[in-house]
Amino acid sequence: LRHLPICSVDPPGCTDIDDALHFRELENGNCEVGVHIADVSHFIRPGTAIDEEAASRGTTVYLADKRIDMVPELLSSNLCSLRGGEERLAFSCIWEITPNA
Repeated sequence: LRHLPICSVDPPGCTDIDDALHFRELENGNCEVGVHIADVSHFIRPGTAIDEEAASRGTTVYLADKRIDMVPELLSSNLCSLRGGEERLAFSCIWEITPNA
C-alpha cells in the first residue's frame, strides 16, 4: 500500500493520526476504496493495565484547552500514528466498487 496516496481523515495539526483513506480508479472502470486504522494491538496486549485503562476511557477526549488521551502519548502520537512517509502497522479494509455504487 506504500505506493498509494493515502490521506488522513483527522484534522490538520492532529498528532494522533489513527484513521486514513485512499481512493483510486482501476483499469476495469471500477473504483478501489481503502480504510486504514492504526493497529494499537501490536503494542497493547489484552488484559494488561494499559489495556484496561484504555478500555475504561473508551476514546480520546478533546477539550478546548487540552486533550485526554485514551492511550499514552508515545503510542497515540508516535508509534501508532499513521504518519506520512513512515512505516506503521495498520488494519486495512479495501473494497472494489462499481462507478454506480
